[in-house]
Amino acid sequence: MIGQEYEFTRPLESHIAFSIGKGRATASSPPGKLSLSFVGGLCAGRTGLFLARQRTSIGRGEDCDIVLDGHTVSRLHCEIIQHGQVYVLQDFSRNGTFSNGQRVQKTQLQDGDQIRIGQNILLVHLTSSVGTGLLSGRQTVPHRLPPVIALNPHIVVKGLEDGVTQPFSENRITIGRRTDNQVILDGDNISRNHVAVERREGRYFVCDLGSANGTYLNEERIEDSVELSEGDRLRVGNFTLVVSFHEQDCVLNFKKPTK
Repeated sequence: MIGQEYEFTRPLESHIAFSIGKGRATASSPPGKLSLSFVGGLCAGRTGLFLARQRTSIGRGEDCDIVLDGHTVSRLHCEIIQHGQVYVLQDFSRNGTFSNGQRVQKTQLQDGDQIRIGQNILLVHLTSSVGTGLLSGRQTVPHRLPPVIALNPHIVVKGLEDGVTQPFSENRITIGRRTDNQVILDGDNISRNHVAVERREGRYFVCDLGSANGTYLNEERIEDSVELSEGDRLRVGNFTLVVSFHEQDCVLNFKKPTK
C-alpha cells in the first residue's frame, strides 16, 4: 500500500484533502462512518451492519467479514477499505462488482450508493454521526430504501472453464462453434450455430438451430422448442449440460466432454 496512488472511478470531492504517500490518509473534516443495509436479492432483509474495520472483506468464503450467497459470488469478491473518511470499494472477482449499475474495479463510495455483488444489493450509508460497531449484526440501519437497480434473471453457464461462472442477462443465448455465439464450443460434431436457450415470461426453453448432429434433451432428439425443467440433461455434440434453477436464474452446468 505504501507509496501507491489510487485512481478512483469517481473523483474525490474537492473539500477532502486525501494523502496516502506514506501509508496515511488524512481528511480536512472528521472521519465519517459507513454502514450497509441489505436491500435486494438473496440478502434482502438481513440486519444492517456498521463497519468499524479498516478493511472489510465480502464474498462467499466463510472467512470473509460479510458472507453472501450466490453462484456468481466469488470466495473473495470485493473489499471495502477505509482511508480516513474515504471508503474505497475494490473488486477481486471474476464476475464483477457493480456500483450504481456500473462495473467497477476500484471506486470511492458515497452515501446512497448501491453495490451489486452477484444477486445481492447492498445500500451504502455514509455519515459522520452514526455509531460504531465491529460487524456485530445486532445493529440495524434506521432507514431502508428499496433498490433502484433491478436484479434481472440470468442464464448462467458453469463448468465450461474451471472456476469460471458466466452470467448472461440476455433473454436468449446461442451455443455453437462460431465466434458470434455467447457460448463457443469446439468440436467436429458442433454446428456453427447449434442450439439456443431462451427465457420467455420467466420460463426457459431450448431450441435446436438446425444442427447437423442434433440436440438431445434427456437422450431424446428435439425438433421444436421445449421447456426446460430442473435436472434436465442436454447433450450438444460431446458436451453434456445439466439444468438447474436458482431463484429466477437458469443454470447450465457443463460436464466434461465425453470421448
